[in-house]
Amino acid sequence: MSVLVCLSASNKWYGKAIRKLTRSNVNHAFIAYTSQEWGGWWAVQIDERGVVKIPAEKVEYDYVECYDFDVDLRAAMIATRSLYGEDYDWEGIAGFLIKLIAWRVWGRNIVNPLHKTGDLFCSEFVTTFLQQVPDMDEAIMKLNPSSVAPGGTPDFLGTSSLQWELQHLAGVERVECPWGTE
Repeated sequence: MSVLVCLSASNKWYGKAIRKLTRSNVNHAFIAYTSQEWGGWWAVQIDERGVVKIPAEKVEYDYVECYDFDVDLRAAMIATRSLYGEDYDWEGIAGFLIKLIAWRVWGRNIVNPLHKTGDLFCSEFVTTFLQQVPDMDEAIMKLNPSSVAPGGTPDFLGTSSLQWELQHLAGVERVECPWGTE
């Protein structure tokens, strides 16, 4: 079984808004994996339905980046099983915007004031997933999942993003999307 971390961009209004606010080319994060039982590539993502598993080709995006790790990500699948069905943290997204404004206007790095414990947004789910991997890089382990954006730079966001971390971690390689982008 192969497991990848993927970052994507959609043309939906909220995707465009997230990319504009974070000055990034991505607005979504998800886990992709192969399944012998179900066949082909599958995605575990959080969307308006909560944390769900769908065929990877049904993830809505216009652009995707896939990252492969030199550590085995499969253990995190079992460790995060209890998160399936958790709700999307709409309030947390609004809180992330407040956090971003506080950083950009006053230079203050605040905790997400509207984050709802138990609810997740996409980059929070993927960061939580990665933190369950044995031997994961210390940089990922130190992240506060509710403060991580899918993309953007720490200088602009006042916090890290999955894209920035994945592009700077040793043992992580960007790979071609294995299920195609059609």
